[in-house]
Amino acid sequence: MCESHAFRKTGLTAVVVCLFGGLAGTGGCATVVAEKVQSTQQPTTRYAAEGERIHADPVAYLRRIYQECDALEQYRLTFYRQERVGALVQTLAPMEQIDALFRKTPFSVKFVWNAPDADYFESVYAEGQNDNKLVIRERKGVFPFPPQVRVIDPALPAKIGKARNSITDFGLARVARRTLLPFEDPALAKVMTIRYAGLVDLDPAARPSHHLRIERPPTPGYAYTRQDFYIDAETLLPAGTDLWLKNGDLGARYRYVDIRTDVQLTDRDFRLSKDHPDKIAAEK
Repeated sequence: MCESHAFRKTGLTAVVVCLFGGLAGTGGCATVVAEKVQSTQQPTTRYAAEGERIHADPVAYLRRIYQECDALEQYRLTFYRQERVGALVQTLAPMEQIDALFRKTPFSVKFVWNAPDADYFESVYAEGQNDNKLVIRERKGVFPFPPQVRVIDPALPAKIGKARNSITDFGLARVARRTLLPFEDPALAKVMTIRYAGLVDLDPAARPSHHLRIERPPTPGYAYTRQDFYIDAETLLPAGTDLWLKNGDLGARYRYVDIRTDVQLTDRDFRLSKDHPDKIAAEK
């Protein structure tokens, strides 16, 4: 989604709309994750003990998860993302399946779309590289442009409402931190509820996961009145989250699957596999 270096404002707008606002009208997505999360029929005793610890103090448990995630220097995972997007009228886009690489220092994220009908091959953000811009290689062009490598401000999609978060907000620690933030506001914490809702088989991998349900009344500055937060029962890392609007509609859904922390990522991993713009800063 990033043109080799510079392109006209009209081209930028079209690209951003295509990437973040046009997903609902394209086939560039993986199989949609099941809408419902099924409760496990026979919770195992080895998970029950951890469930009791979560039940005893859910907020303290979330803080522990955040600390453990924040200590992770690097990992790779399969990321499922579904968001309600649109400039004027928002609609729920299809689910995307993305192979993701993460490195804490310097902060780096790479996304790879393997679905042949996806609009993009890959995207990279690496702090201190590429003029701190998001670099994206298109699989499909935006009429009348052919597929290109494009470079944009990583915050732009979120600023204009085409995505919920910037790629710079990606990561297990960040999703745990965002979940905790309302509980650090004394006034908001008083009207919120959080409870352990048991063990579920979480889509799409049907892995046993601990389920936390968080609810609050409609609150200025917060789009969502309910959040379902899932913790993988084996790894005790975040497995996903669902965010619900006050009218009951799904606002966003994220899943973190096949997390591998036994990786050794280098700068080479955070490059486009083809046509990486090494001289972007010098050519501006």
